Amino acid sequence: MLSPHREALLQRAARCFDEVASKTRLLDGIQWPQATEREFFESGAERLPRPEYRIDTATAQANIALLDELLGTLDGHDPLEAYLRALASSYRDANEMLLSVGTRRFYELSLVQYGGALSLTFDEHATNLDLAVHLGSRLGHTLRRGAGATLAAEEFARAIEQKLAELQPELDVKVVLDDALAPKVIAGARRVRVRSGAIFSPMEVESLFAHEIETHALTAQNGMQQRHLPFLRAGGPRTTRTQEGLAVFAELFDRSLSVERLRRLVERVRMVAMAEDGASFLDVYRHLFDLGAEPREAYLDTVRIFRGGLVEGGAPFTKDAAYLAGLAEVYNFLRLSLVDGAYHVAEILVSGRLAIEDVEVLLALRDEGLIEPPRHLPRWLARWEALLPYFAFTSFLNDLDFRPANERYARLSHPPPSRG
Repeated sequence: MLSPHREALLQRAARCFDEVASKTRLLDGIQWPQATEREFFESGAERLPRPEYRIDTATAQANIALLDELLGTLDGHDPLEAYLRALASSYRDANEMLLSVGTRRFYELSLVQYGGALSLTFDEHATNLDLAVHLGSRLGHTLRRGAGATLAAEEFARAIEQKLAELQPELDVKVVLDDALAPKVIAGARRVRVRSGAIFSPMEVESLFAHEIETHALTAQNGMQQRHLPFLRAGGPRTTRTQEGLAVFAELFDRSLSVERLRRLVERVRMVAMAEDGASFLDVYRHLFDLGAEPREAYLDTVRIFRGGLVEGGAPFTKDAAYLAGLAEVYNFLRLSLVDGAYHVAEILVSGRLAIEDVEVLLALRDEGLIEPPRHLPRWLARWEALLPYFAFTSFLNDLDFRPANERYARLSHPPPSRG
């Protein structure tokens, strides 16, 4: 039974997060105006862009004051209080980022929330960039933007709406076109925005449905239905790595993660690494252009890395480094936790927007009756009978030393040149 102290604690936190989450618009706040794109191409793509941000500093400061007030009451050792402190700190950092656009401080806060390409490590040897380099060596780095892309934004939106209509239970999501969007698609709890003028391949209908609808919108709406923890509908920037990792895993398990899409995710990590290492906006833009990207797509992808940070280099927005790192972390978590029919662990992971490190405390809250079972299940979890054998088998392979066989197989992939 919920004690009066914990009930008061959750109600106080819910009021604060409800107020702050709706007013913390980090991605909208750092979006570049269309005038910046026009000026860039009018210069022949030869001058660094100079975006002008319109940040509502008063709202950001008011949010920080509310969060500091809440943090001042979370001084206990209860795991629930530790979770609420982490969540409040994440929202605080997001508002600090809005107040720090165009400075190195923005990048430092971004590293805390999303990780980076160079500093995020999986063990004492492998970094996020190492993962990207490994995948790139298997996939190749040439970008073939537009290959197989036959669907206009309007057709893509209709295809997504048709797939939404087939879901049971129904997800309340509206698909809208957006002229000013830099990403091709972005999902909120009840709205999916599609960039006008973007071109999609038929496979992207499947992959982006799994990513944006069956992960981002789904976990947000599951979070909305949590009576005691309604703030699970958002979760703050600290949940991004896990949420993007879940979304890419959904594509992978759905077999809709194409070579080209994975190449783009790989290249985003490399672009973040370049910018962290000092590359400017122009350096990264030309890098993408040299790889075969169309000028406007190269511009928009480079904007993703430099929005909010320093266009001169050295301080990027590191969110795009979170996708591959999140995939590795989610995969490892599922590999280790989904044993002996641990369905409840996977259920917690989609009960709202949360980070992997929250699962333990949320499982305890579930045992107390404070977490509702998720109403909506992604296809990868609905296919439990296929999911569990998959991880049962791959978990065994991960513990084997296949080096002798691997050397033989590598020779098959790289045969010696013929003597003729």
